[in-house]
Amino acid sequence: MKKNAVFFAICLVGAITFSSCASAPKVKDISGPTEIIEHKGTAFGVAQPEWVATVLGTPNQKTLSKSLGIDKHIWVVSKTGENLDFIKTWADQVDARAEIGASIKQGISDFVGARAEGDKSDVEETIERYSARASAVTVSGLNKETDWWVLGRTRIQKKSESEAKYTYLVVYSMDEDLYAKQIKNAFKGEDDKVVDDLIQYLMNYTMVEAH
Repeated sequence: MKKNAVFFAICLVGAITFSSCASAPKVKDISGPTEIIEHKGTAFGVAQPEWVATVLGTPNQKTLSKSLGIDKHIWVVSKTGENLDFIKTWADQVDARAEIGASIKQGISDFVGARAEGDKSDVEETIERYSARASAVTVSGLNKETDWWVLGRTRIQKKSESEAKYTYLVVYSMDEDLYAKQIKNAFKGEDDKVVDDLIQYLMNYTMVEAH
């Protein structure tokens, strides 16, 4: 997670039960209390869904799929800002595909970096070649599954107030067979065994992107 991931976690977790924290050792509070002003379900008396807590706790493919009841590959994107309509529009129409594409490229880079053998120049050449191929992996067939938002305020130490901000969390999915097919198409000509291993790696690679 990136620069506002801490806010994202603090803000959303405030709407989740704190029973598991009762016996935790006391630590110095450096941020101050978190105030949850409103969330997507407030007006209808609907509680925050379980999958939000799952994203914050153990964001991996297996647990996310089970929590969401979606048997597909999942990506989670979030954005924080002061205008809900703006961040929703930006995340849905601009950020999502770019962030998911970047996540796929990062996953491929991690895979190659962990497996590459030889001297430094050979490893760098392999990573560069695979990274170039990564750009060819499309995200056609991407579906928006669900979303959630929270309006929250945190008080930073030595400051009496801080501005309330919205955090928008959106879940996208893709059929795993379609995802695998797009990876194979992008890596035609590479060693079949390596590509199969790459596909398995990416199927377990989870992106939870917050900024």
